[in-house]
Amino acid sequence: MQTLIRKLWNFNSGNNRGVILILSLWMLLLLSILGAFAISTSITEIGIAGNYRNAETAFNTADATVEYAETDAAIYSSIGIGSWPAGPGTTAVAVGSNTGQARVEYMASGLPPVGSGVDVSYFQANYYAVLATGTGPNSAESSLESQVAKIVPK
Repeated sequence: MQTLIRKLWNFNSGNNRGVILILSLWMLLLLSILGAFAISTSITEIGIAGNYRNAETAFNTADATVEYAETDAAIYSSIGIGSWPAGPGTTAVAVGSNTGQARVEYMASGLPPVGSGVDVSYFQANYYAVLATGTGPNSAESSLESQVAKIVPK
């Protein structure tokens, strides 16, 4: 077996430099392909992280818009059994450098929620739906819906 290998490769002739060159070129090619895949994967991961950040920013904007719409007393003192804003559409709410859109709609009146601690013979609850959409960088958008009960005298 060794004799066959020596004849094929001609190890005794001293003409082995071409084999080393070809092997090193193959190794360089393989390492270049591996490096290209690593760079491609890194670029994809950076894009995914950026999209996640944009979606989180949009979600946080929508969440802050819902919080604003749920807690602003001026909305509920003027809304009655209608919607805010009156008519179709939404109202812009500035949240940091982003903008949210909010709408509050009257749903029903009824008994206060269980555990609210109010006397049902003197108080009732007005139930509202709060719809909010938040925007983030690169046209990212997130929508949230919440329900709120406001306790009012009968």
